[in-house]
Amino acid sequence: MTVYVAEISGRGIVAFDAANQDEAVARLSDRALRRDLHVLQNQGRSLWDGVAEISVRGALPEEAETWHASRAMVGRSDEPGDREDWRIFLVPVVDPSRFADDDDDDDDDRGDGD
Repeated sequence: MTVYVAEISGRGIVAFDAANQDEAVARLSDRALRRDLHVLQNQGRSLWDGVAEISVRGALPEEAETWHASRAMVGRSDEPGDREDWRIFLVPVVDPSRFADDDDDDDDDRGDGD
């Protein structure tokens, strides 16, 4: 398997493996991946606006190493019997939906008695 990178607006966003370029391109249609790209944020903005082109390229050596290291960290191997889609984000991401239910009313902690 080869490691590929989905690139948006010239920036490598997510790394994953695929048998070949055609399979890598096909993985971009995965609903879960597209949802993640639309919902997850980097620096306060969605990774993908739902409109910009998402392109696929072979991973740079350091991107491939990051992918392999993250896979090894959780005990996955590159053996054919240990096949499971594995992808990692190459940029720091925040899931704003994790904070959507934050009912913490500590906003009024000014200490002025109001």
